[in-house]
Amino acid sequence: MLSDSTVERREDLMASANRYSAPAVDAALSILETLGGIDDISLTELAHKVGLGKSSVFRLLMTLARRGYVEKNPQSERYRLTYRLYAVGSSGADRLGLREAANPVMHRLAGETGETVNLGLLDGTRVVNLHKVEGRHLLRMHLELGGGAPAHATALGKVLLAALEPAEVARRFRGRRLERLTPRTIGDRRSLATALARIRKQGFALDDEECSLGLRCVAAPILNHLGSVVAALSVSGPSQRLPDQILPRLAECVRAAAQDVSQRLGFPIGSPKRRSKRKSG
Repeated sequence: MLSDSTVERREDLMASANRYSAPAVDAALSILETLGGIDDISLTELAHKVGLGKSSVFRLLMTLARRGYVEKNPQSERYRLTYRLYAVGSSGADRLGLREAANPVMHRLAGETGETVNLGLLDGTRVVNLHKVEGRHLLRMHLELGGGAPAHATALGKVLLAALEPAEVARRFRGRRLERLTPRTIGDRRSLATALARIRKQGFALDDEECSLGLRCVAAPILNHLGSVVAALSVSGPSQRLPDQILPRLAECVRAAAQDVSQRLGFPIGSPKRRSKRKSG
């Protein structure tokens, strides 16, 4: 049971916190947190979710848009987060140890394969490149750090989507057209669901010229200490250097490297425990 003095100290702390709070900052953070859990939203829907007036939410959105954190789709009149928040938070990922844990493994994998190695995160229906280690070959796959690509068209994105519950994947893509980047890109949700089921079973994903013609990529999931999929690792290169006959061996190398990173993040060696990452990214 708490003593009277302890209760009084807690009440004093709460009173101080309320006295020095900034309502505008609190409201802006509520908007960012709400946008972080969905793909896009209208002004009216957002105002209802955060419990503020439309005029107040509009002013905050304009401020966030001016600073590059939010953008408005001129066709749909709906708002969504940009990658600015990712760029600001990427140093936090360093502190949490993801890039630090992955970097030596990525360098080793790039040395073993000669190809470019990427570390990616899922952001809604897109995959964001967090870190990259170039291969030794002159002809390489270039994906800008902090840049994104449709998750359904990449090995990194598909292996991360496969870690979600099917219902969550369906929710994220509801009402969205699957963009075809090449003639080989998955173009409908039923085909995507079939592909993700196969990826869940085999433990890796393949991008067979789906993001860019002439390029292939193999990716595997990275798990944290709780067994949740938090990122993915991939090897990518020109199709002529990644023919069908070497893909099984390459997939094993990528899976082993991803498991190494997972263990560096605290995932227990030999543990069968694995959880889907259900949180919207």
